[in-house]
Amino acid sequence: MATAVNAAEELATAPMGIFHRRFALLMGLIMFFDGYDLFNAAYVIPLVRRSWQPSPSLIGIMLSAGIFGLAIGSVLQGLLADRYGRRRVLVAALWLLMAANLVLALVVQGPVAFAVCRLVLGLALGMVTPLVLTYLNEWTPARCANTYVTWVFQLGLSLGGICAGLAGVFLTAVHGWQALYYTGALSGLVAVAATLWLPESVQYLALKGDFGQVRRLLAALRPDRAWLYDTAALVHPRRAPKAAVGVLLAPIYRRNTLVHWAVGFLSLFCVHGLTGWLPTIVVARGAAVSSAFAYGTLIMVASIFGGMAAGWLADHWRSRVKTMAGGYLLAVLAMAGLGVVSGGPATVALVAAAGFCIFGAQAVLNNYQAMTYHTEVRGTGLGVAVGLNRVGGILGPSVIGVIGTLSADPLYVFLVLAAAALLAGLISLLGGAEVTAARRQGASSAAMHDDAVARAACAPSPR
Repeated sequence: MATAVNAAEELATAPMGIFHRRFALLMGLIMFFDGYDLFNAAYVIPLVRRSWQPSPSLIGIMLSAGIFGLAIGSVLQGLLADRYGRRRVLVAALWLLMAANLVLALVVQGPVAFAVCRLVLGLALGMVTPLVLTYLNEWTPARCANTYVTWVFQLGLSLGGICAGLAGVFLTAVHGWQALYYTGALSGLVAVAATLWLPESVQYLALKGDFGQVRRLLAALRPDRAWLYDTAALVHPRRAPKAAVGVLLAPIYRRNTLVHWAVGFLSLFCVHGLTGWLPTIVVARGAAVSSAFAYGTLIMVASIFGGMAAGWLADHWRSRVKTMAGGYLLAVLAMAGLGVVSGGPATVALVAAAGFCIFGAQAVLNNYQAMTYHTEVRGTGLGVAVGLNRVGGILGPSVIGVIGTLSADPLYVFLVLAAAALLAGLISLLGGAEVTAARRQGASSAAMHDDAVARAACAPSPR
């Protein structure tokens, strides 16, 4: 009788090897351009404010347009990827990202055209982010899932945001704001790499019954077991009739779905409200444009360490919920402090603390959202979650713009952001343990893997 092999268990217990390192590099590069394009709009506003003369409300629209596109793209990718495959949708989104950058650099000459093109660019980004999270969570060894996912995802995202700030300082002074988008068009190189190398999701292929491709990918992941995959009977997840949105509120998912929808909404309200408006607020307080860009870059540098620390804590505490709550509640103190402190080392420390805490909590939330659902509904669940969360991201810059119209005092801006972070921290405490595909689908064999095997999942492969 052929040996039964569960594809999800093979992914969850695989030792960390060359496949994971190459995969991390590709996903990290994708997230680099995701972060670069996500945050560079904030550096355009101070450069075009005199020539275009947008009102605070119109600035809010310019900053929010891309996030509105993110919301649409997030929902679309979930509906498409669960049916037609993660790979096709992600590769198409990367090519669209390159095209949108070129149009912004070559064509746009005013605030309305800028907002429209940012919406299209956001549509591409909205498909990229949840697909990368789905890929990372399906291919990562279970024992080090939080650390691996947050390092790859957050490091790439944050480095992209940092480079957006550096491009704003060093390129725009000579070549104009369009230089930001000429640089963004280099994402076409990553699109080529993904077209040539990006694998399809093993669990998606198993659901579709493409077991020949599953065997080939498992052999590439774990070459020492290739002989087994040639003859083994593959155990695959049950096929869901449709990845319907209503399934996300089934009893098994309802509690965590509602929690991470609310927390994600509030979290992105803070993230995009802060990163979108901080350069403009700094300039309004009398600082040079270069100083405004430096503060934006500081947030992204701090976010790298925040994401790494949060991922380690989530693994150490074995609780994403506690880690998220702690990050958001500490962010409250940093946001409130920024409202009353202006300039000097204290502002530098508070900006860094805000970036560290809010992005660290967001990084763990991303992983929490992905691991809430079984494989057959994960793409839809993550896409809908990210789409709804982006509504908070849309409202963040827009609400801050309205507040800026009503009062020039930044205190009110930071108090609103602090209140949102406080609610996010309190609501996150209501979250329960997530349901992972590996745990549920591999329940019959999970008891066979003791702590020694689990620790080995994160050890370097001898190959």
